[in-house]
Order: sequence, then structure tokens, then C-alpha cells
Amino acid sequence: MAFSSGNLHLQPGAVGDLAYIYDAGSDTMATVLANGYFLDSDGKNTSNLQAEDVIWCQCSDGNFFLRVSAASTTAVVTQFAGGDLPIRTFATGTADAITKLKVGFYEVGTSIATASRAVLPTPYPGAELIVTKVDSGTQLFHFDAGASASDVSMDASDGAAGGGTGVTYDSVGNRRIQLQAEGEWFHLKASSTSRWRLQGYQRQATAVNEGASVFLGGT
Repeated sequence: MAFSSGNLHLQPGAVGDLAYIYDAGSDTMATVLANGYFLDSDGKNTSNLQAEDVIWCQCSDGNFFLRVSAASTTAVVTQFAGGDLPIRTFATGTADAITKLKVGFYEVGTSIATASRAVLPTPYPGAELIVTKVDSGTQLFHFDAGASASDVSMDASDGAAGGGTGVTYDSVGNRRIQLQAEGEWFHLKASSTSRWRLQGYQRQATAVNEGASVFLGGT
């Protein structure tokens, strides 16, 4: 199912700061959050959505708020603004050299045969990311804010470019997290365009090699 303007219902409010309810039918939260979803089949913003509008989305796998961060006649960019997190899929098999993450919830399993690196999405106030290690393999997984300009620009076409070298996730200046053992997880929430905040984490210290599953400030 694609976007249907007939399922977008305007609620009372002032122009430029409107609230909508959207019935997504069989579409998932991840589908609705994708850049450009709220355009009609002709590629136009015929619903007249504007920046700062809020959309309550009722999807097949949960419900969440979106904030319209930018809009024109030919583009609508939205941001997750609260509610259920979209379910995301991490790479399987032999992982890509760099996996580009988006806002949402990820499970990382041992079907990945090699140590892998993932780049955090560019933060914005209210963005949220949860990653959990779900089985007992010992491959090391790195999650960081990007070490070079190429990390920042990768996948930028979908409105979710990677984080930059100035992005950190705590007051110490760390910007890389490592997971290795089953049951480990971390939860990040953004407070600005340059800061992820660490909401919580679980580390299985006795089950990992020394130096693994820690927070690092390196590249």
C-alpha cells in the first residue's frame, strides 16, 4: 500500500501548526517514515503539508507521531517524534563493511559471520535508537557516529545521512559503542543535531573478551 491522501485527516488547529491523523492500512512504521512517503503518485505534495505539522500515524505494526521537518510542492521530509519505534532489519550473512542505521529498533544476531560496523543516523531532538544483541555469537559489532565525511554522506538520498565526527552520545565525548555478547543492548535518544544521549545499556562483562562491549571515543 502507498500513501493515500484520502486517509490523511486534518484535526482542528492553526495554519502552519496543524495536526493530522493518518490511517496507513497495511503499511509498516518503517515504510511510512521513509523519505518522500507523503507524496502522491505524481510526486506532488497535494495534501499541502507544511513544516512543523504533526501526523499521528496508525500503522500495521504500531502507532507513532511524525513531525514534518521540511515541505514543498514536490517534497515532504518527516522525523520520528514519539510513540512506537519502527522495527528495522540489520544486515544478515556477511555484513556490509558499513551498515547505515536509521531511527528505530534493531536486533543483531549471529547470522552475521564477520565483525561489522554500523554508523548512527544524524541526530535531531527526539530521535531514538535501540540496538540489542539477540544470540550467542562472539562477533564484535561497532556502532559509531562516523569517522569521515564519507560516513556522513552515505545514503543521504533517503534523508537519513550518517552522523558526523562532531556527534557524541555522552558528556565525556564518546561516540562509539561495541556489542559482543548475547543480551547486550543500548538505548540512545537525541537532544540536538550533534548529541545522542545514552538512556541505558546492558553489558555482559563476564561473557566477552577484554576490551569488548565498551564505550569508546576513537574513530
